[in-house]
Amino acid sequence: MQKIRLLAFSFLIFLLSFSLFSCKAYGITENLSASSSSQQINYELPYPGLLPDSPLYFLRVIRDKAVSFLISDPLKKAEFDLLQSDKRLNAGIYLFNKGKTSLAFSTVSKAQNYFEEALDKTAEAKKQGRNVNDIEEKLRSALEKHKQELAFFVEKVGTNFKASFQKEQKRTIDSEKRLSH
Repeated sequence: MQKIRLLAFSFLIFLLSFSLFSCKAYGITENLSASSSSQQINYELPYPGLLPDSPLYFLRVIRDKAVSFLISDPLKKAEFDLLQSDKRLNAGIYLFNKGKTSLAFSTVSKAQNYFEEALDKTAEAKKQGRNVNDIEEKLRSALEKHKQELAFFVEKVGTNFKASFQKEQKRTIDSEKRLSH
């Protein structure tokens, strides 16, 4: 029984240490969307890592939930949520390019959820009297990138998913209003 606990604890430590390295991984990714917009946003989306269509994706979800649970500082939590949002958006792009539009939509929707959570945590830190200028600037840049990619989705998806992606576009507009206040 002790060996099983030790093995489980070691595995958890491995997952957590891996997540700490991946949290810093705002690496360069290729622009898979090839947006027709002539104005390119200078904001790099991080490599998404495992995609939701992977059989091992549940391990990533467990790791991310564990890391999220352990973050108590609202500014650090906002940074983490923004990272998760960006990774999910980029995963949605990858999935869309693989022809998995339904999974891409649900992944992009989760990206928006994480973005809204980042806004909530930023507001919480602001109420505490913390300096939130840096995270707000990152959120503004990320929001522009999210708007650009969602416009690409709306332009390229079939009619059966167009309304769904337009709903996500509206969520980004709502997020923009929240960020402006």
